[in-house]
Amino acid sequence: MRSSRAVSGFVATLILVAISLSLSYVVYEGVSRLAPPRTEVFTNQVLTLGGSPEFLEVEVNASVSSTPQALLADDASSQAGVLYLNDAGYGSTPRLCLPDATTFFSVYASAPGLLQATANGGVWIDGHLTGSLSVGPGWHEVIFSDASSCQVTRPGGSTVAFPGSDVSTIPLIGPVPSEGFRTLIPTDGLGHSLVLVFDGGYDRIA
Repeated sequence: MRSSRAVSGFVATLILVAISLSLSYVVYEGVSRLAPPRTEVFTNQVLTLGGSPEFLEVEVNASVSSTPQALLADDASSQAGVLYLNDAGYGSTPRLCLPDATTFFSVYASAPGLLQATANGGVWIDGHLTGSLSVGPGWHEVIFSDASSCQVTRPGGSTVAFPGSDVSTIPLIGPVPSEGFRTLIPTDGLGHSLVLVFDGGYDRIA
């Protein structure tokens, strides 16, 4: 009987060890599926720019050259369309501009020249309250506020269309991939969750 109890205890121990290892494996597998292929470190400098609307100007620096994949603004994602802010909060739309809302996105310039944006509302290019701006090659942010019609013309004279390879729903200023760039995000002064998702991690802005 003693021998039988000893064997039973040994078997029970093995079963407990097996269960523990299985749970560890499940937990590890769950974490590994969520974890990015590499870990990057991001630092942010955030300024609040007064005006109507008010903007957050964010300078993002990464430990390695990174490519943004999406901007998450509360429950809205740039992967679903152009982001906007109105009285109800953040959302996404298949249009570059909307009445009673502020839309923000970026346009690619393959060569230096004059980037132009026209609308029957407010217009900003790279944070400047202007409808035309001399820019260099790379991505440039365009913001429309309370506009029902709008148009963006890249250096060289071509008009952008959404969806298209020359328009990104992620608002950014600078080259991609890069270790640093800027973005301007309209805000209503309330608390919001703003997260930039990269190919190697994520960066919580606010």
